[in-house]
Amino acid sequence: MHLSPRLNVRALARRAAALRPRRRRGGTVTVPEAESAGRERLRDLAALLCELGAELLRAGERTAEVERVLHDVAARYGMRVRSFVVPTGLFVRVGGGPDGRGGELDFSPVEGPALRLDQVEALQSLVERMRAKEVPFEEARRALREVRARPERFSPAATVLGYVLLTVGLGAMRHATVPAVIGYAVLGTGVGLLRLFGDRLPTTRTALPVIAAILVTAVSLRWAGPLLHEAPTVLYIPPLIAFLPGAALTLGAIELATGAALSGIARLAGAVNVLLLLALGILVGTELLRARPAGGPAPEPLGAWAPWAGVLLLGFGFLLYFSAPPRVTGWLLGALLVERLVQSVASEFAGPTFGAFAAGMLLPPMATWIERRSHTPDQVVFLPCFWLLVPGAVGLTSVSEIIVQGDTTGGLDSLVTMTVTVASIALGVLVGAGLQRHPRLSLGEPAPATPSANPAATPSGASSDTPPDTPSDTPSDTPSATPGDSTEPAGTEPGH
Repeated sequence: MHLSPRLNVRALARRAAALRPRRRRGGTVTVPEAESAGRERLRDLAALLCELGAELLRAGERTAEVERVLHDVAARYGMRVRSFVVPTGLFVRVGGGPDGRGGELDFSPVEGPALRLDQVEALQSLVERMRAKEVPFEEARRALREVRARPERFSPAATVLGYVLLTVGLGAMRHATVPAVIGYAVLGTGVGLLRLFGDRLPTTRTALPVIAAILVTAVSLRWAGPLLHEAPTVLYIPPLIAFLPGAALTLGAIELATGAALSGIARLAGAVNVLLLLALGILVGTELLRARPAGGPAPEPLGAWAPWAGVLLLGFGFLLYFSAPPRVTGWLLGALLVERLVQSVASEFAGPTFGAFAAGMLLPPMATWIERRSHTPDQVVFLPCFWLLVPGAVGLTSVSEIIVQGDTTGGLDSLVTMTVTVASIALGVLVGAGLQRHPRLSLGEPAPATPSANPAATPSGASSDTPPDTPSDTPSDTPSATPGDSTEPAGTEPGH
């Protein structure tokens, strides 16, 4: 007995199973491939993926993670994607065959300043939506425009206060005395105001690090000794915290370690360029003024509690200066304290190199744990913790010692220390990320066509149990995706 094509229950069940995303072992979700799509749809998707990828790069994501997000989002739309991503731009090809031919190609540069923490949170929420379901193109574009147009959460005065807290926090972690803390606060206020006005004048953005370094150096040389009884070199680095490329150095090392040589070299070159600009400003400042001798005895340090207070000040400074959502305050402060504790204990146990490695290894699982319990994107935790490890401050110290003071021996020692620290953090992050696995999206067989309503469409004598256009009951376990789209283990993604 054969059922009519209209009532073929088994065939309809197979079609429903093909249309439903299938979760496979290892956390992979398989969605059916869109067998046919117009050129307009391909162009719209390519443009949307370029726009999304550019915003992710502005948020500080690694290029490999950006490629993974683009692959997952395109798979949710039933499309293949091939991308080439570097920190300054990306190419995206959507559609075409497994060999990469055909489809639509688009390009987008990465322009504008880095995203604030509240913008990063909104962007990551949009990415999770686009991974979970097929968001209409116009709705996704509108959400990206809203991310870019988000107003700053705090007033200009609160933003400057946040920069002061960042400066004092970093300074207290390095050298904590009462006069030094006063100097950090005064210089932090000046640089915070300078950045506030400089960010509103894009033409001065490139010269801003040099101008800030000149002013900080000149003020320190003129008044640090007679008023604060401190060495001017103690006050150079903390007020320049917003310019220090610690995250860029670490991300560049991670890119190189994972085989993204072009992206890694680009990030490291940009970080070294910033260090050279800051060192140039310090050099010009020392040429303009000479240090005045201290007018009294050296002040006493505050005690062992000062660096821990500096960590808390650093966290509150991040919340204000980078406009983080207030609800993440407790999670962010807790993450910074745990990172500092692990780094300190590991350093006491096996030296500062192992301390940097241990802190880096803890960061990915801790950020993921916080994300699952508080719905806080892991980047909101990652970026402040990278700054806490301050390899950029060590790098600026070494470069300034070589260029300004002519101390090649001490400067080279500091430079080697910075290189080892950055490599240790990067290796730790990779190891910590390797302990995790995350779900991925992959393309399966195309969705079967809707059966014809005309019974005459079925040839005479043919069985209607398995229509010709229906895939078999057991789908193939190997997704038809382009090489490199989904073969990378999910656990190799730092920060996720």
